Amino acid sequence: MPEAIGIIGLGRMGMEAAKKYIAQGYSLAGYARRPEVIKEFTDAGGIALKNSREVAEKSGKVIVYVLNDQQVIDVVAGPEGILQGCHAGTKVICMSTIDKDNLEMLAGKCAEKKVGFIDCPVTGGPARVKAGTLTLIVAGAKALVEECRALLEVQGKITYIGEEPGLGQAVKHCNQLLVATTLAATIEIITLARKGGLDPRQVCEVVGSGICGSNWFKLLTASILDNAPAVGGLGQMCKDIGLVINDGRRLRTPLLVASAAQQYYLAALSLGLENAEVHELIRVIETMTNTAG
Repeated sequence: MPEAIGIIGLGRMGMEAAKKYIAQGYSLAGYARRPEVIKEFTDAGGIALKNSREVAEKSGKVIVYVLNDQQVIDVVAGPEGILQGCHAGTKVICMSTIDKDNLEMLAGKCAEKKVGFIDCPVTGGPARVKAGTLTLIVAGAKALVEECRALLEVQGKITYIGEEPGLGQAVKHCNQLLVATTLAATIEIITLARKGGLDPRQVCEVVGSGICGSNWFKLLTASILDNAPAVGGLGQMCKDIGLVINDGRRLRTPLLVASAAQQYYLAALSLGLENAEVHELIRVIETMTNTAG
């Protein structure tokens, strides 16, 4: 009999993960709200249920891949949440990126019901889910992590941070500081090149081939300049830079570069770009400088 698992949150990352688990032979129950997402999931072989409670009732290990703090809180501890349908075999694997305090609160609620909880934010994007090469930032009891290792490694490689849930989020937020500020710097590089009469493609090729080159920089410049497929949602990036700023406030640590970059993201929200792709952040500086490509 295939292992029965659950997944809640069938967006960019969750849908790729769902298809991979189904292809690996898992029996997968899931929950989503949008009809087109449910159809894609069931067409792939998933079992669509009415809410998170039902997913927990029908599954053992439940992966949470929703977007933000409130969604994770609702999915885990809400009136129709996992904890309403939990049983002796329930394990929660939180792959969402959320506030550390909220993550710790939910881990505590799970512990009260004797539900195992793994803090497991990820980095790498949907393509690396499909390839099984995500970086999994894992915090939780060692025995529980080992119990879930085979399931987790379908998506990528585990980096174990420690036993305390919340440590995974703390590391992921450090990662997102660089992700968000690199995007902000990239749109400034392209704008500076344009204003200086340079070829922005050539400038980005030079920068990308040098000491500051990175896969992320190359993906961003391809999306901006060559209309290559986007690598994420701008609303999620706006949320993540806010988590970074919250960490700095909590730890009384100045994050000057992150704070400056956040202004671009706040401007994007003011322009109604919360549902745009990440590379569309450049529309903010184009509006300010009249430099649309």
